[in-house]
Amino acid sequence: MTNWSNSFDIKNWSAWSSSIRTNEEWVAWASNPFTPAGDEFPKIVAMQPINRRRLKRLGCLALDPAYRMPETSSPLIFCNRYGELDRCCALLTELNKFGTIPPQSFSLAVHNAIPSLYTIDKKINSNVIAISSDSGVLSALIEAQGLFASGESNVRIIVAEEQVPAPYKRYTNFSNESYGFVIDVVPGSEFKVGFSAEQKNSDNREPLSVNLNVLRFILNGESDFSEVINGVNWQLRRG
Repeated sequence: MTNWSNSFDIKNWSAWSSSIRTNEEWVAWASNPFTPAGDEFPKIVAMQPINRRRLKRLGCLALDPAYRMPETSSPLIFCNRYGELDRCCALLTELNKFGTIPPQSFSLAVHNAIPSLYTIDKKINSNVIAISSDSGVLSALIEAQGLFASGESNVRIIVAEEQVPAPYKRYTNFSNESYGFVIDVVPGSEFKVGFSAEQKNSDNREPLSVNLNVLRFILNGESDFSEVINGVNWQLRRG
């Protein structure tokens, strides 16, 4: 039996990759998907330089779409699988070489640093939640339901991933995807998210991460989505 959430709508969205930059290009991608990759990252000129200089590539991928969204004071959910592995890898290398690392560098390597810099720059006094999960944005959508139940009327979900640094590649099967997207989720009637223990086959789709498959579903107008992740059958339903 599938456990379904309350219904919700996607009020606003934005996305960026070095190979897919505009929302129009993303809508076209949803009909003919491919792995968004590349080494470029956005500059985020709207962010104050004192805060922007603290970002590395993952932070730029995550926050560029957020700065192109309407202003909000809603809670934020940051969804990323591994955190800033590039920064962590550099810190571990420095620790191994010198036996110490700068406290400031360490503070920016924690999982909630990216959305926190966003709230500092935007002067947003809101709840910030950071999620690391194999089920990605699906877990964030469930978290959003809890915030709605607590009285919130809008939740902004920020999702970003980047290529895994070379030293880690043999330990993970993560693809070379590099992208960021943001969705504003509100109570509504268009979508439901659900999960069950039924071992159904996932839909036949391109070999993309669950985050991109969910974004594709949101953009292409399909009625149903399912994917089995760690023995859990996750589903999205439209209408």
